[in-house]
This record gives sequence, structure tokens and C-alpha cells, in this order.
Amino acid sequence: MRIRGINLSQALLALALLVALCWNLAYGAELRGVDVRSGPTGTSAELRLDARAEYKVIPLANPDRLVVDLPGTRLRGGIALPAGQGIVKAVRSGQPVAGTTRIVFDLASATVAMTPRLEDGPDGVRLVLQWPGDGEADPIARIAAQGAAAVSPPAVAATPPPSAPVDPAPASNDATSRLIESMRQQEATAAAATAPTPGANAAVTAPAPSATPAPTPAVAPAPVATRPEPVATPAPSSRTPAPPVMTSAMRPLVIAIDAGHGGQDPGAIGPAGTYEKHVVLAISRELARQINATPGMRAHLIRDNDSYVELPQRARRARQARADMFVSIHADAALNRAAYGSSVYTLSTRGASSQQARWLADRENNADLVGGVRLERDTLSSVLLDLAQSGHMKASQDAAEHVLTGLRALGKTHKPNVEYANFAVLRNADMPAMLVETGFISNPDEEKRLLDSGHQRRIATAVLDGINAFFTNQPPPGTLYAARAAAAAQQAGGSP
Repeated sequence: MRIRGINLSQALLALALLVALCWNLAYGAELRGVDVRSGPTGTSAELRLDARAEYKVIPLANPDRLVVDLPGTRLRGGIALPAGQGIVKAVRSGQPVAGTTRIVFDLASATVAMTPRLEDGPDGVRLVLQWPGDGEADPIARIAAQGAAAVSPPAVAATPPPSAPVDPAPASNDATSRLIESMRQQEATAAAATAPTPGANAAVTAPAPSATPAPTPAVAPAPVATRPEPVATPAPSSRTPAPPVMTSAMRPLVIAIDAGHGGQDPGAIGPAGTYEKHVVLAISRELARQINATPGMRAHLIRDNDSYVELPQRARRARQARADMFVSIHADAALNRAAYGSSVYTLSTRGASSQQARWLADRENNADLVGGVRLERDTLSSVLLDLAQSGHMKASQDAAEHVLTGLRALGKTHKPNVEYANFAVLRNADMPAMLVETGFISNPDEEKRLLDSGHQRRIATAVLDGINAFFTNQPPPGTLYAARAAAAAQQAGGSP
């Protein structure tokens, strides 16, 4: 009976294993492909799955390898494994036990991989692996840097002239005014010198006007001939105040530009494999270049390389730079690959303007989790920031409206109005702040446009036009924009 019992239990166990195997084969996940890329932050590998699946990563040495086991996942038939790139020399597949798919990455050196992560996308789930520390320079960043270097000589040559003629321009205007005034005084003196002869004794000279006609025509033509010159160059136009220029007494408007994501956080990934972090850094650099070429403005890049900055730290860096405005640059993504168009968002602590806005805010707010940062809230700091931010919400809305108007010049925007949601990166800013989605990187056509340097330049120009329009309407004291507004008001008022 004991032998029979053992045989029966073993049979039942084998049957259960068989059923589990059949279940996994029928309903488990499927590995649809493997991709390997080498980039500026190192080498990355992506395992494309049709659904979320259990996985186990095993690092091995002598030789160096990284093994990924996927229990309950089957390997799609006929897929071709990629060739090695970067630190990955080769990719192999296997099946250690029934129902488990194994992918082996042969490594060139003992580089420790970052913590793997599962990412949901429009075409399924990706298991992302990253080995930092190798790879060539970022091609997009390099192109942007070369473009900035190519235009920097004119920009540098253009910036000194405003500072050089700052003092000479008013001095030249004053000298011209003084010259014209002295000419008028000399003319008046000459006229006064001749006037007493006929006017001092009108009764005496009246009887003998014929005795003085010859001298009078001889003296009169001189003043008559000289007077048309000042009239021809009217004194009022020469006294019209010249447009205000930047002086040492003025402070520049500081615009903090936050290129979203970075480092181990790639952001959204386009259908062709474009990382959002690369695109937004290139656009941010171009925007900074245009701002620095604008009199009265100065740009402050929150990050100028492919590094990750925690969300609270981004606003903190803007405050340390005494920024007048905070602009966070991103590239949107959606499950619907047909979605297109740029958008502008502002902060709202009372909900979101749409489901898309709420989903986007949740995705952006999870960036610190991807970066390995533990999110903590300091109650006092949160209250103080909420109070400070509440005073800037109206200004943020106005500024965002101007920027959205500028973006409309590039084509139809995703939504006709400014949207709002509870973005952590905006919640920590105590200045007018907005988040600009430059387009949908998940749309194949927009992905190509976002990679085009000409389109990046047009996006930066549109954003700058909106910023310029906002500060022209609401100039902070002590800035060139405030001086321009004061001059315009004085001229409109017709003050003497």
C-alpha cells in the first residue's frame, strides 16, 4: 500500500506539473524580441513582451555574463537575436527548465547592471536592462553643441555691442541735443542783436524806412537762411528718447530651462527608439542659446548633460539661480500613436483638466522612482511651497497662454487651451512655472520632426516668443523690460 501511495502521489505531482506547463504555454507571456543599443549613458537591452511577466536576473563571472530567466514565458518562434553592441558581445537564448525562457548576455567586462525595470508601452511591455559607463557621445547633444558653437560667434559678437554702446548712445544723443540747442541760442542771439535797431525806436525809425532798406535785406537774409536748417531737422524728433538699453543698474530676466528626465531615466521612447531625454536636452540648449541672445534675458539650464536630477532639486536649482520663470521641456507619449501636437501645462492641486493630463502627471511624477529616489515630503516645506505657488498660479496661466499662442504658429496644438494637473516638478517651483510638451514622440511622424534641428529651433523660438510677450505685458521692476514699459508709457502720455 505504501509503494502504491508513493506512486500515486508522484503521478499526481507529475500531472500537476504537466497541467502547469500547459497553462503557461497557453496563457503565459511571450517574448517577442530583444534589442540592444549603445548610447551616451552606456549599453541598454530591451526584452519586448506581450504582457507583464515574472523575471529573474543572475549575474555570472568567468566569463562575465548576465542571465535573464523568464518563468512562464515562451520565446516566439523565428525571432532573430541581435548582434552585440557596447559592452554586450553576444546574445544567446536557452531553456534551463520546461516553461522558462533564458536570455544570456555575454559581456566584455565585469560591469554591474542597473536595477532592471518593466515599462508599459503602446505595443506591450519592455524589460529594460542598462549597463552604464560606456558608449559614444550623445549624437543629438553633439549636433546641438556644434550648432550652438557654429552660431556662437555671431551671438558673442552681438552681445558685446549692447554693453559697449550702453553709455555712448545716450551720451551721443545728449551731445546732439546740446549742439542743436547751442545753435538755436546762437540764432536767437543773432536775431536779438538785429531786432533792437528797428524795434528800439519804432517812432524814430518809422519816418525813415527808406533809409534802411538796403541794410535790412542784407542782414535779414542771414537769419532767414540759417533758420530752415533747425526746422528741417526738427528738435522734437532729435529729443525723442532712444529705446532703453541694458545697463549695469538693471538685472537680467532669468529663465530656468528644465530638460526633462535624463541619465538612467530615458523618458518616453519613440517607435524608432528615440529617447525623450535626448530630444528635450537638444531643444533646451537651443532655447537657452536664443534666450542668451535676447537683450535683457539670461538662461539657466537645470541640466546641460545626460544626467538625472531629482524633481524637487530641479525647482531648487531654479530658486538658487533667482529665476523669474521655470519652463520644463518634455516630449509627450500616448497609447494612441496617432496623437500629435504640442501642449502646455500648469500646476493644479485640485485635480486635472483631462484624463490625459492626469495620466501624464502621474507618469512624470514617477520619474524619481525610476531614478532610484525615495520620495519624502516635508510638511512645513510643502505648506510654504503651496503658499508661494498659489501666488504664482495666475501668472503661470498667463505665461502659458502666451507660450501656447507661440506654439500655434508651428501648427495645430494637441489641445486648444492650456491644461493643468498636479505635476511634482511644478509643485516645487515658487515662481511662474509651466511644462511644455513639444510633441508626441510616440507618433512616428512627430518623432522624426523632434529629431530635426530646424524643427527644434522653431520650437525654441515659439516658446521664447511666448516668454517675451508675457514679460512685455508684466515686466518685473529693475529689468530692461520695465524700462521699456516706462519709456512707452511716457511717450504715450506725451509728457514734456
